[in-house]
Amino acid sequence: MTRITIVDLARLSGVSIKTVSRVLNKQPGVRPEKRAEIEALIAETGFKPNPAARALSGSRSYMIGLIFERPVTHYYQHELQIGALDACHQAGYHLIIEGVAELRHLPRAQMKAQLATSRFDGVLLAPPVCDDAAMIDMFDELGVPVVRISPVQHFERSPFVFMDDLAAGYELTRWLIEMGHTRIAFIENLRGRGSNDNRKAGYLRALSEAGLAARPDWVVRGDVRVNNGFDEAEALLSQTDRPTAIFAAADYIAFGAMAAASKLKLSVPQDVSIVGFDDAPGTSSVWPPLSTVHQPMKGLAEEATRLLLERINGRDVPAAQQLDYFIVRRGSAAAPRDG
Repeated sequence: MTRITIVDLARLSGVSIKTVSRVLNKQPGVRPEKRAEIEALIAETGFKPNPAARALSGSRSYMIGLIFERPVTHYYQHELQIGALDACHQAGYHLIIEGVAELRHLPRAQMKAQLATSRFDGVLLAPPVCDDAAMIDMFDELGVPVVRISPVQHFERSPFVFMDDLAAGYELTRWLIEMGHTRIAFIENLRGRGSNDNRKAGYLRALSEAGLAARPDWVVRGDVRVNNGFDEAEALLSQTDRPTAIFAAADYIAFGAMAAASKLKLSVPQDVSIVGFDDAPGTSSVWPPLSTVHQPMKGLAEEATRLLLERINGRDVPAAQQLDYFIVRRGSAAAPRDG
């Protein structure tokens, strides 16, 4: 089947190629009834813009950058990539994944020049780059629109999308308390990372409101990149007055905690309840299935991309867009045996 082109659309609509281009790019200067007619024809023919051809015909590159500190094969980054990729494809844009860690050693002017060579029409800044004021400054100076995903500071600098990690951490801890747990430990993920700190703040708030003291030795540092929290959980669960519940700041840390419980011959959830955060792959496949917080990572990237496309097209967008989380109650959490 012959692929329909913008020339075909112009001929079938009885208008110029420029008029069709204005409709495709959502630009003014087309009568409403003619715009509706062309949009109907686009839908009927299944026309998809060719980003390369569009870039050659104008000043746009039809490329959006998704900027990480360092691209890795982690579930969180993968979900962000899929969400942004889906939204870009629907709009006829290419998504380019970039890491900036290797540029950090460069002088500022050289780093800025390197970023300029990418010719992005707009960029999405993922954690932790989303909170890098110098990086935001450089894209501002280059005239590149920015939308950030889950920042925890500099909120006034650009539009952003987010999920309320503090509220989610609070609600998950409240659920454990309502089941009767009073000895709840917290294993951090990457200390100093905004999402981790907000989840911990929610945990501490829930304990405080319930009149429960937060034991400093029960708030321990894990790292999803090292041992998935196994060592920290083993140390916690080896104590004589061990916690009856563990809140892991990421699901993969919760997996490590479940492995530590198994090594110590402790049953989950009979001897210790374990909950995670993210609703990552495998949470429903481990035994018992992991209770966790579902974080809409793919949705965050999709919404961020949608806002960025609106900015690229000169439209106003909200300063902040919040997406909802929800608690996934599975078999790894129950009332304490001594409750």
